[in-house]
Amino acid sequence: MLVGALSGWLFAPKQRIWSATALVLIVAGFAWHWQTTRGETRLTVLPLNGGHAVFVDAAGRKNDWLVNCGDESAVNFTLKPFLRAQGVNRVQRLVLTHGDLRSCGGAELLNQLFGTGEIYTSPARFRSMAYREIIAEFEKQPRRHRIINRGSTAGCWQAFAPDATDNFERADDASLVLLGNFYGPRVLLLSDLGREGQNVLLSRTNNLRADIVIAGLPDEGEPLCDALLDAAQPKVIVIADSEFPATRRASPKLRARLEQRGGPVIYTRTAGAVTILLRSNGWELRTMDGQKNSYRTANGN
Repeated sequence: MLVGALSGWLFAPKQRIWSATALVLIVAGFAWHWQTTRGETRLTVLPLNGGHAVFVDAAGRKNDWLVNCGDESAVNFTLKPFLRAQGVNRVQRLVLTHGDLRSCGGAELLNQLFGTGEIYTSPARFRSMAYREIIAEFEKQPRRHRIINRGSTAGCWQAFAPDATDNFERADDASLVLLGNFYGPRVLLLSDLGREGQNVLLSRTNNLRADIVIAGLPDEGEPLCDALLDAAQPKVIVIADSEFPATRRASPKLRARLEQRGGPVIYTRTAGAVTILLRSNGWELRTMDGQKNSYRTANGN
C-alpha cells in the first residue's frame, strides 16, 4: 500500500478497480488472521542446559507467563534471544517452581535484561542460598512476590502442590505443580517432580486429567509414575530433557515405559523446542525437528 501510494499507482484512474479490490482483500486477510488468532494461546517448552522453561504467550502481553528461566547461561544464550524474537520487552509474570539453580539461577539476570513484574513461588522453603537471595531481591518491592499455595489459582493456573506444611528432603519433591485450562485443553506442568512428591500429589487429588503433560527429570528416580499417568490420561507427553549434562537425558528404561502408554511422547533433547497452539476447538503441537500433532475437542468435531 505504501509503495502504491508513493508511486501514484494506487490512485491511477485505470488502476482504481484493481486497487480497491486489492485493498479489500488485504483488509479481509488481516481481519481473518486477527479473528482466528485473538483467542489463541501459544505455549512453548524450551530446553535449557539441564533445565527447561515454559513460555505462555496469551492474547495481550499482560496475560503472558514464564515458568522457570534456567541458569544465567541459559538466560543469556537461549531465553534472551527467544523472548526478543517474540517481541517481549518485559516479563510480566515469572514462576519459579523450585530451588534448583538449573530452573531459577538466571532470575536476577532476566530481571536486569527485561524487567520482571511479579514473581510467583510455592510456599516451600528451599535450602539453596542462591534461591533465597533471588526471592529476597524481589521482596524489596511490596506486592511483587506472590506465593501460590495448594488449591489457589493464579491467572489461568491452579496449584495442586506443594502444601505449606510439606517438608520434603529433596527440592524436586517440593516442585510447584500447575494445571492450566486454556479454553478447554488442559495442560499439566510437573516441573522436576520426584517420586515422593508424585505420591503425595496423587493422595490429595483425583482431578489431574490433562490433555498435555509436561515434565522434567528429577535428580533421583523417574518422572511420571504409572499411577500419575493413569490419573492424568494425557494425549501427549512432553519430557523436557537435554543432551548435556548426561544425567539430564531420559533413560532407555523411562523411554520404554512411556512408549508402552501408546500416545506420542516428545523428548526435547532430540525434538528441540516444542510449541503448542491452544484454541477453543482443539490444539496443535509442533517441534523444531518437524513433528506435528493436531487434536480437536469434542466441541470442535
